[in-house]
Amino acid sequence: MKLFAALLVTALLGLVPAAEARPGPATPRAAPVAEQPPGTLLSYERIGLPRNYRASAWRITYVTRDYRMRPILSTGMVVLPGNAPANPAARKFVAWAHPTTGVARKCAPSLRAAPTKAIGGLNDLVAHGLVVAATDYPGLGTPGPIGYLVGKGQAYAVLDSVRAARQIPDVGGGGDFGLWGFSQGGHAVLFAAQLAGEYAPELRLRGVAAIAPPTDLATLLKANLDSIAGRILASFTLDSWHEKYGAPLGSLIDGPSQTLIDQVSKNCVDDLGSQIDAAAAQKGLDKQFLRADPSRVPPWKDLMVQNSLYAMGNRAPALIIQGGADDIVKPAVTTQFVRGACRAGATIQYVTLPGKGHSGAMDAGRVQAVSWLASRLAGQPARSNCR
Repeated sequence: MKLFAALLVTALLGLVPAAEARPGPATPRAAPVAEQPPGTLLSYERIGLPRNYRASAWRITYVTRDYRMRPILSTGMVVLPGNAPANPAARKFVAWAHPTTGVARKCAPSLRAAPTKAIGGLNDLVAHGLVVAATDYPGLGTPGPIGYLVGKGQAYAVLDSVRAARQIPDVGGGGDFGLWGFSQGGHAVLFAAQLAGEYAPELRLRGVAAIAPPTDLATLLKANLDSIAGRILASFTLDSWHEKYGAPLGSLIDGPSQTLIDQVSKNCVDDLGSQIDAAAAQKGLDKQFLRADPSRVPPWKDLMVQNSLYAMGNRAPALIIQGGADDIVKPAVTTQFVRGACRAGATIQYVTLPGKGHSGAMDAGRVQAVSWLASRLAGQPARSNCR
């Protein structure tokens, strides 16, 4: 049992004019969402940090947009380092996008007992004096459903977290920002990098760093169905897209499997106990639980294409880090994405970490990723190793 638990942790942890804002509960009972522009800060409340932690933090609620540009609420966190520039206009931001925690409302990182631990590389970000905006994504911490791996919706929430953070009276800030994400969050920030110029033109994107970003979703889904983690992530995706898009599950799975997927999706995967519960819930699913290939069945095939990344334009420099032994985000898929981005003229530094799995790549690469972002925000030019 100890060995199973250890393997499960390794597999799943990586998967983790505006209206005046008011202090108070981060999820107000009634908020005039439809009338507010995207990025409007609705509320903020302090989050306690250890005394030796030289930073201030808030949980926020703000307005963003879903994949169809409809107003929607999101929660998140903001961290202001004590060594950030005294002049608010000189402060620079990093928008953090978290890895898979689940698709149930209770799985929001900002709701956890120690919420700031969910922000990758936070100590290093604080040491660099960078203000951190960390979205939960709509549907986690707010009424759902979450748009799990829905590229546009998650990207808008990431970008609007920076807009909202700048409205906290003690924060302020300039327009320079970087994007930083791992796993599901890597997918979100790569989409955000593509949309930032049009969606948030008042902000200046200086760079995007992603570790193990899922890109070709159809290929990854099919490749991972023989593992516990893969079936849990497939369940999250199918359940979320069924709710978010209204895509029918009956064309892909039978009734008993639909029940199992619903049970899996009630669990979070950001701690050992919930991971074991999710693993137990998927026991009835096997490698053949899909009756059809989603990449060949409408509307699923179109959704797979809409939410996949095959290349990226030359909008901002990027750092992509990939574990060579990752059995969730396959190295070959990430390499193919990078090659496409290079052919499109993007400035990319691609780093592969031999022998590192999914979570291992994050552990080994986060210091480099934060340092790279800090250099971009300091105005240093980015290098590319495209060939």
